[in-house]
Amino acid sequence: MTQDSPERLAADLARYLVQQQQDGTAWYYDEGPVAAAAATPRAEAPTLPADAVTPAALRPPAAAAAPAGPEADAAASAKAAREREFRVECERFVRETLAQIRSRPPAAVAAAPAAPDLFVAPAAAAAAAPVPPSKRLALEGLAAEVSVCTACKLHPTRTQTVFGCGNPDARVLFIGEAPGRNEDEQGLPFVGRAGQLLTDILRAIRFERDEVYICNILKCRPPENRDPERDEADACEPFLRRQLAIIQPHLICCLGRHAAMTLLDTRASLRSLRETVHFYQGIPVMATFHPAALLRNPHWKRDTWEDVRKLRALHDALLADAS
Repeated sequence: MTQDSPERLAADLARYLVQQQQDGTAWYYDEGPVAAAAATPRAEAPTLPADAVTPAALRPPAAAAAPAGPEADAAASAKAAREREFRVECERFVRETLAQIRSRPPAAVAAAPAAPDLFVAPAAAAAAAPVPPSKRLALEGLAAEVSVCTACKLHPTRTQTVFGCGNPDARVLFIGEAPGRNEDEQGLPFVGRAGQLLTDILRAIRFERDEVYICNILKCRPPENRDPERDEADACEPFLRRQLAIIQPHLICCLGRHAAMTLLDTRASLRSLRETVHFYQGIPVMATFHPAALLRNPHWKRDTWEDVRKLRALHDALLADAS
């Protein structure tokens, strides 16, 4: 496939943003309509309709209505300028990421001495038969192994393990850090308030939960929802490796610092991890805030919104590039 011109990428991104905003997917903030930006020949700045509805549970506290006049015009112009800047940044991110992917020969990924093969199963499973043709059956078998695991100190306090859910053939996979109370009770990842927010985020970028795959680094709930500990992550990581090897996603999104640190084997901050794309066995990896963190810190929603829009744009570019 020939590489799209910057003008076409920008126009495609602008059309997508207009479509998703017209669908009312403004969960991230509620600031009213955007003033129309100065038109350019290649793309017009998308606008957020005034009647876009933010879910009540996610809507920030109501602010006083902005008076009409120079101040309102200045605010609208600043917002439109931020959106134009984002479109340029998103276009650059997709273009540079595609260039990185095209420059990475598959054989070189597998042979790189500095990056251990994280898809290799533990020694006990290495001699097992190849993954069955049905990904669903393979995942069900692995989930059965996880359900009786006693490899770390979390198993005595769990109600049940939380393996993962979604489409076994998903192109995009989301990884959180660990189950919470609701997840421990229901046996499913990302339920409760944080789960509903994740569902809203996915829908805002035109994904349904059954289109993607969702799991966690840990398969058991840490007491009092504390952070995962290193020995717990080490015990669970072989299961995650095998899970990813079965699904073989085209794009991974880490939700939260602990998920990104574990998957990428790094101590870097989430801020720095969000700035660029990373690779896990040749698979592009992006990182953003955990939905539970957004519930505690609503001011991070704008950053998350930009992260997931980049993820959607990269997903679409990868899909087009493969056709």
